[in-house]
Amino acid sequence: NWAKAVRSGNTFGKSGPLLLLHADGRPPGAEITLGAGGGTIEVAVEAQSFVPFHRLEIVHNGKVVAAREEPAGTRSLHLAEKIKVPGPGWIAARCASQYGPTTTWPFRIAAHTSPVYVRIPGQELFSPEAATYFLQLIDGAQTYVETLAVRPDPETYAKILRVYTDAHATLHRRMHQHGVSH
Repeated sequence: NWAKAVRSGNTFGKSGPLLLLHADGRPPGAEITLGAGGGTIEVAVEAQSFVPFHRLEIVHNGKVVAAREEPAGTRSLHLAEKIKVPGPGWIAARCASQYGPTTTWPFRIAAHTSPVYVRIPGQELFSPEAATYFLQLIDGAQTYVETLAVRPDPETYAKILRVYTDAHATLHRRMHQHGVSH
């Protein structure tokens, strides 16, 4: 079940808290298809932690659209909201504690889910800024592999380079389709 969940994208990254997200009853990695005008999605988030945390958020396309704070900290928090979604994108959740490297804790206490994807037939979510940034990351990673990384056997090395060249070509093509010069 764990491997199946990972393959489907039902995951979250954390440094302590357990974070669960459901959008219209679907877990991270799932897709929701809406009509041309978008719609409203019911989002439920629950976080539990062994260390008190202070904020729980619902994020849509990188922007916080709902949040709940507990200034004194809590070990459990729930947030349920109806989110208006005008177009394609993604919904995720995150939580964070004020405790971290500046206090007695050696790491920041936080968690972030993978997204639930929102699809609208005939519409595509595309961010020129994000595309440009990711193209730079791809180029930098490929340069590292080609110049500094320890080389594996020739077949594995070719497979690694192919991942980068394919990703670069795909993103480059999409940028041109959207009229993004770079």
